[in-house]
Amino acid sequence: MRWTRRRLATVTTLVVMVAWVVFYAVALANADQQPGPVTAVVQLVVPPLLWVALLRISSAAELAARLVLRHWRSRAGSRWSAVDPPGRLLAAAAAALPERRREWGMAMLAELAEIQGRSARWRFALSSVRATLSLPPAGGWPVLALAAGVVVASVAAIGSAVGAAVPGLTVFAVTFTGFVGAIVVAAVARPRRLRLPVPAPTVLVAGGVAASIAVTVIFLRRDPAAAEFLPPPAAVYLAAVLAGCLWVTVASPRWLGANRLGPHLGAAAAVVFAAWFLLTFGTDGAEPPYPLVLLLGLVLAFAPFAIFFVPAFAAGRAGRSLRSGLQAAAWTVAAVMPLTYALWLPVALRRHAIDGKTLDGELVAPAGVNLADALVFCLGIFPVFGITLGVVGAALGARRAVPNDPS
Repeated sequence: MRWTRRRLATVTTLVVMVAWVVFYAVALANADQQPGPVTAVVQLVVPPLLWVALLRISSAAELAARLVLRHWRSRAGSRWSAVDPPGRLLAAAAAALPERRREWGMAMLAELAEIQGRSARWRFALSSVRATLSLPPAGGWPVLALAAGVVVASVAAIGSAVGAAVPGLTVFAVTFTGFVGAIVVAAVARPRRLRLPVPAPTVLVAGGVAASIAVTVIFLRRDPAAAEFLPPPAAVYLAAVLAGCLWVTVASPRWLGANRLGPHLGAAAAVVFAAWFLLTFGTDGAEPPYPLVLLLGLVLAFAPFAIFFVPAFAAGRAGRSLRSGLQAAAWTVAAVMPLTYALWLPVALRRHAIDGKTLDGELVAPAGVNLADALVFCLGIFPVFGITLGVVGAALGARRAVPNDPS
């Protein structure tokens, strides 16, 4: 059955590739305006490559899922199989405690191990969880209340100021400030030693987020009518994604690990992806010499796959753990999203000023359509594509090390 399925996929792929070449040749023959050689090569190569990639990613994703489950079971399967639901509940609550309270949580787990009877264990576990929720924050409730009050006041002030200057960004400003404020309040409630082990990648992502906000303001200032393409749900999504990028880099969660290699690989990959974007969409004028057309077209077609796959694979192989690869994948996606969004809007504005078309040059539409396209591609399609390839790369990179992975 597996051999039949593989043969069917191969035959289908060949049929799709031949059909696309014929269709593209007919389209070029009847086109009013012929594209440049690089554009023609990219348009000819990318669609069949995407088809092949989808087939390969589906099988590789299945492999990655198996490796992730294998990794999880090797770390925690045998340990959790011997723990009942009350023990799991209390263990999860203890893991969420700040470091200074961690010993207390371990003591509660040790005490639970001595309790017999299902109902008695549930009563003890629930009472311990209630106790963890009632523990005062490190700085005390007054400090936490003050931080929350500052966040609420900031949300109101920023929302009012942005609403007066750029009305179309009011929802985004309020939501983004609220998300960042929540990160600050969480940091006050559960303080950790402030450190910046990877300053360059952190500055890169933070700068990308700031640039994304700046280009959005400029875009809506130049074309206020484009605000209709940023409805409240889209504005909330934009704010959540940009705040999430900051959270991954500035207040990186413990489960991502503290390896320095992953963030640097992710930041470097994001810069390469930004360069790929500019070469693909931001170049105007003369085409390169014809002998370089085919090579450049193939590079532009294959680059996105390598940009998301290689950092996760390299980090997983170097760190000999799945976590290291996933850390690189998370940093790559967190850096790619704001950088490409910050480039998309100005490049799209320049393109629209030339001929009134969208960034891909296929549709004559209002300039605000480019804002919606940036949300869909930069904050939707690219991260899904990148996370999929990153997980596959991390799983394959750590494949030999998974059974003995101590992380």
